[in-house]
Amino acid sequence: MENIETFYCRIPQEDKGTGTIILYLSYYCENNGFAITPNLIKQYYEELSLKPYSNIAAYMNSKTKGKQPALLKQKGIYKLSRNIKEEIASKLNEVIQLPVTNNLIPMSIFDNTRQYIVSIAEQMCKCYDYGLYDACLVMMRKLVETLIIECFERYGAADDIKKDGHYVFLSELIPAFIESKHWTVGRNITNNIPKVKKWGDTSAHTRRYIARKSDFSEFKSELRIILEDIILLIDYPNWNLEKKVKKIS
Repeated sequence: MENIETFYCRIPQEDKGTGTIILYLSYYCENNGFAITPNLIKQYYEELSLKPYSNIAAYMNSKTKGKQPALLKQKGIYKLSRNIKEEIASKLNEVIQLPVTNNLIPMSIFDNTRQYIVSIAEQMCKCYDYGLYDACLVMMRKLVETLIIECFERYGAADDIKKDGHYVFLSELIPAFIESKHWTVGRNITNNIPKVKKWGDTSAHTRRYIARKSDFSEFKSELRIILEDIILLIDYPNWNLEKKVKKIS
């Protein structure tokens, strides 16, 4: 996570001497998962050795007639309005995060997994939504590969898929996963998981192939079932609990 000092250095100079700095500090809070409150904004002023704005709470509650407020308040917690957040992101030259949809697969199947799993799945789904189909297929390949490795790690069998201390390629991971003695895979995985490699490899390595949305119709539902099946095998809730118990002991 970027520290507050580094973030402050990226704020345009013309905005540093005004109350607008409160909006930038609110942006920093929200982007890092912190609740925006006047007390936290005041704390950032202190950490940055800045003279605090005369009345932070009043500024955060201020409204201009006919305009949407910059900060929206609900149950004592503030959120930046969408247009202000996009404006600040633009000034900081940051990529505006696009919303994730369930148009490819339901994102809920990644609940309670790991943040990096969710991140890969989000990238895959965003690529699908915005017509970046080759990129989507490559991310799909990465997601399945990652989940297979996670499954072996979950059952303490990571060495089964390593050579010279490194994980083998997907071409070897898939048969190892299907034939593993640690679990039983269904017919859907056996028949359809090779398609993941096929389409992912085609998008990544075939020069003249350009993926189209229609290509997904062949295995879109199968992809969801494959991902759900592997995640159920891993059983993240219990795996996470076991890790916590080990740390305590």
